Amino acid sequence: MRSIWQGTLAFGLVSIPVKVYGASEDRDPRLHYLHRSCNAPVRYKKVCSACGAEVADDQLVLGHEYAPGQYVMLEKEELESLAPPSDRRVEILQFPRVEDLDAVYFLKPYYLEPQRGGQRAYQLLRAALWDSGRVALCRLALRQRPRLAALRPYHEGALMLETMHAPDEVRAVDDLDLGPVAVPTEPELHLAHALIETLAGPFAPQDHPDAYRQSLEGLLQRKVEVAPQPAEAPVGDDMNALLERLRLSVASAAAPY
Repeated sequence: MRSIWQGTLAFGLVSIPVKVYGASEDRDPRLHYLHRSCNAPVRYKKVCSACGAEVADDQLVLGHEYAPGQYVMLEKEELESLAPPSDRRVEILQFPRVEDLDAVYFLKPYYLEPQRGGQRAYQLLRAALWDSGRVALCRLALRQRPRLAALRPYHEGALMLETMHAPDEVRAVDDLDLGPVAVPTEPELHLAHALIETLAGPFAPQDHPDAYRQSLEGLLQRKVEVAPQPAEAPVGDDMNALLERLRLSVASAAAPY
C-alpha cells in the first residue's frame, strides 16, 4: 500500500509519528465506452457551451452557479487561501463513547500506521480506547481539506481513522412520511423476535461476497477467451518495445479472474 498522508498524532504530551493508508478500494472491473462499429474507446472533449470551442486544461477554472446561468469564478489561489496551514497533525478533540457516533456520519476508512519510535505509544492509545469503549474524535487536514474524523481500535493491533460528514451534510428524517406510529402487539413482537433469533449470528465478511462483481468478472473472462489475441511480434533490440511487452505481461498476470 502507498501512504496518502504522514504526520503526527498527539496523545497528551506524546507525539506519535504516523502514516495514513486507504483501508478500502474499488475492485469492480474497469469498463470503457466503445464505438460499436470500430470497437475502439470513445474520447471525451471539454467544449464550451457558449462558443463551442474545445477548452484546454490550462483554460479551465472552477465556478459556482449562484443563479440559473450565472457563475462566479474561483481561482486556485483563492481556494488554497481557505485551507489552514498544514501542520501535519492529527488533533484529538475529545473521547466520545462508541455508541454516541451514528454510522451515518462515517465517510471513508483509513488505516493509521505507527512510524519508528511511535509503536509503543500507538499500542498504548489503541489499548486505552479498546478498554474504555471510546473513540478519539479528531481533526486533520487531509488533501489540504480540514476533516473531522473518528479514531478507533481495529483488528490485529491496528488503529482505524474514519473521516466523517459535517453535521449539516446528514439529512434529517423529518421529511420522511413514516405513517402513523403503530404499537406492535405481543404476538407480533414474539414472531419478529423469533425470526431475528433464527438468523442471528456474527458478521463474517467472507460469507457475503460481491456476487455481481464475480458474475461480471466471469462474463468478461469468457469474452476475452474467444476474443482475437494480439500477435506475438518479435521484440529484437528495441528497449522501448521490450519494456512495453513486459508491462503488458505484468498487467495480464495481475488481471482478476
